[in-house]
Amino acid sequence: MKYFRSFVPQLIGATLSVLASVAAGHAQDTAKIAFTPTAAAGGIFNAQAEGFFAKHGLKSSELLSQANGVGVVAAVQSGSAQFGSVAAGVFFGAIENGLDYVAVGCQSLFGPGTDVLAVISRNDVNITKATDFEGKRVAVPGLHGGHHLAFLMWLKSNGADAKKITFLEVNHAQQADVLRGKSVDAVVTAEPNVVRITQAGLGKVVSRLNDMKQNFPDAFFMATRAWADAHPNEVIGFQQGLKDGVAFGEANFDKTSANTAVFLKQDVAIVKQAGKQHFCTADVAKHINELNTVMLELGLAKKPMDAAKIVWRKPGT
Repeated sequence: MKYFRSFVPQLIGATLSVLASVAAGHAQDTAKIAFTPTAAAGGIFNAQAEGFFAKHGLKSSELLSQANGVGVVAAVQSGSAQFGSVAAGVFFGAIENGLDYVAVGCQSLFGPGTDVLAVISRNDVNITKATDFEGKRVAVPGLHGGHHLAFLMWLKSNGADAKKITFLEVNHAQQADVLRGKSVDAVVTAEPNVVRITQAGLGKVVSRLNDMKQNFPDAFFMATRAWADAHPNEVIGFQQGLKDGVAFGEANFDKTSANTAVFLKQDVAIVKQAGKQHFCTADVAKHINELNTVMLELGLAKKPMDAAKIVWRKPGT
């Protein structure tokens, strides 16, 4: 995966250079939260729909859907959003390349005991095991996002060589189309897209990518350090709202499915078939270290992120 250090900085840098000038110097009158459209973001969907953000002081919060993690980073960096749910590998790359962000929360977990991910092969392609992906073209919603990392971990744990696979970045909305058009052999995706793709007869699930040895986070909620330090009450309000949204999701599957369907613009029946999400705990440092383990094991990083520095703390505490 030699392109990690060159591709991520170039993509982030190109996006930010365009957007940073758009919002520079403009004060924000609302707390906007950027996210990528998967059911894994159910915690913030509940917090918004059930009024938990408002209850904890974010009275004019707004959720902004982005195509991928790089779009989330760009929105936060430019000031178009104050918080963002950014894919784990993209967050790591941003930190590694000197962008001063802090983690204010964690979204959900992949790995043992989870059923929210899947790698789906086209029906006319003979793929039954990890090594069968060698020589194939596989679409992921974001290069080095949580989905991609989960697939890389699964490939490694099952003896396959990821360097022999061609990866393409295709967002969730277009994954069914690239399978239908046979421009890729398989896609790695999340619920509720797994249900939509398989019910449409476009492919079969090869693996749920849940037989690895450890859990790790799919995404972190982040903010710029400067903004977070200057707005501690808003950050705390976000964290408390997210905590309530996750607790609500654990106890209220039907209503969480309904809230998720609204923000994903999906049929609630499809969302329900996706099942429950495996939300992160409030221990963000723990989940940072889980990501460190994965990045080092995959050879995508030479040193871990410093959780003591990356996890936001209110100034003076």
